[in-house]
Amino acid sequence: MLLKNKFMIALLAATISLAGCSEKQEESAEEMKKEAGEMYSDAAEKTEDLVEEGKDKAEDLKEDAADAYDDAKDTTAEAVEAAKEKAEAAKKAAAAKLKEACIAAKKKLGESTEGC
Repeated sequence: MLLKNKFMIALLAATISLAGCSEKQEESAEEMKKEAGEMYSDAAEKTEDLVEEGKDKAEDLKEDAADAYDDAKDTTAEAVEAAKEKAEAAKKAAAAKLKEACIAAKKKLGESTEGC
């Protein structure tokens, strides 16, 4: 009987210590679960922030590209207009030189300069 009581006491002590261990493990698991939830929330928040930041940067790049396109378009239009003006000036200068050459040639030939 004494051996049986000692065995029961040892079994009871082991059960109590295991139950205590289980409670600690359960608490530890709950804490880990809570920490994991917090980490998930933090990660989700950071991800949202990064996505929003990426969207903002993409929008800025889009605006910069549109501005660069507009600037290039304006510069090209200005260059084309300047080239047209130079071509017109060169055409008028060539016409004037041609007229002078025509007049000079007709005078040498003794012809009328009316057709020049």
